[in-house]
Amino acid sequence: MYEKEILENFQEPVIVIDNEGKILYSNPAFDSYFFLDVKKLITEVISIKYLKEGISVKNYILNVDNLSFLIDVYPLESNSFIVLIKDITRLLKVEDETKKEGTLTTVSKFLVELFHDIKGPLTGIKAATQFLKQNPDELEVLDDILYEVKRIEDFINQLSYLSKPVRLNLEYENIHKIIDKLIKKYQAIYKSVKFERVYDPSLPDIPIDKEKITSVIENLIKNAIEAINQEGKITIYTGLSNDPIFSPKMNKVSIKIKDSGKGIPTEIVDKIFLPFFTTKQFGSGVGLANAYNVVKSHKGVLRYIGNSTFEIVLPIRMEVESNSF
Repeated sequence: MYEKEILENFQEPVIVIDNEGKILYSNPAFDSYFFLDVKKLITEVISIKYLKEGISVKNYILNVDNLSFLIDVYPLESNSFIVLIKDITRLLKVEDETKKEGTLTTVSKFLVELFHDIKGPLTGIKAATQFLKQNPDELEVLDDILYEVKRIEDFINQLSYLSKPVRLNLEYENIHKIIDKLIKKYQAIYKSVKFERVYDPSLPDIPIDKEKITSVIENLIKNAIEAINQEGKITIYTGLSNDPIFSPKMNKVSIKIKDSGKGIPTEIVDKIFLPFFTTKQFGSGVGLANAYNVVKSHKGVLRYIGNSTFEIVLPIRMEVESNSF
């Protein structure tokens, strides 16, 4: 009875279920979520692969009815489980708002730099047209004008690209062939960079937009080459992801790109995927932001996991519709 009194006064929702999903006990905190689709929540919980093997699961994120929960599940005797539930909806909203504020600050700084950069080409165009007006036979000046116009066009595209929805053309592709093609390309250019492959040959073809995922992986490889100053080692790993949060059912593929550089400083790790954030002297700060959006549109995850390593996690089965946003 003492244990029950503790659970009754526990501020977070707690339930005990059997392996069929029947609720054997629920505390008052859980009962207060009377509006929740309980059946969906329990179905998701009992489908977690590790539970069938008698392994506890911690920090599993579950979304039900526009609410987000952090779930801990512990097997009990007689084929039952105790489920601890923490509502993190508000926490995630606060985090999202904080990121938006950070994005606005970063965008403001970028716009100042952008207007400064645009001013240069405009000055060049103005000077070239004045020269051409005075010297109408010097038609080669038109090439200079077109070059400066192209620079402005590139700047504007950097702004507009991120606001466009990502359209996908999904086909089942061999991720190793895509990586091998990119390695061959960059190995020929950068002779002092050693590429190492650590592949899981049993991986199946996965549903991706080949062009867009190729662009994502290429962007990460180019960043890795820059991080090691074009001299060092880049290792690419593939395999099934067993991440307890993003792939608890081991139904996603992991692609890791690790370089021999110093890695990303801790103080900027949470900013690297923000639009227009860059530490490069001539960088635009849209490469990783675009890559993040592409992977997210595949119902996947792009993240920096430390130790000079980026990871892409992608579904094995088609979880998004072709040409979806």
